[in-house]
Amino acid sequence: MTQAAQCAELLGALKQRAMTATEIHMELGIARASARVHDLRRDGYVIHSTELTVLNRRGKKCRVAQYSVPTEQKLLIPHLPGRSRYTHRPGKKDANS
Repeated sequence: MTQAAQCAELLGALKQRAMTATEIHMELGIARASARVHDLRRDGYVIHSTELTVLNRRGKKCRVAQYSVPTEQKLLIPHLPGRSRYTHRPGKKDANS
């Protein structure tokens, strides 16, 4: 299945209900859910990520993302996805100040 076909199938599924990466892999056969979410966001679709705490197979708590599509509208100016946390790392000039 091509990336475009995976994106279309994932978008259709997320319009129905919110899904985690494991659910996407098991039900849709899309192994790299985060990559397809990245592609959809790049194309202007609004996709929310909600952090959930679940138990893994060993019974330990771990955090996963649950993806959902709140609206069918696309953004006029697509939001370029990426990490939202930025920290200032002092360089040589800042360390001596």
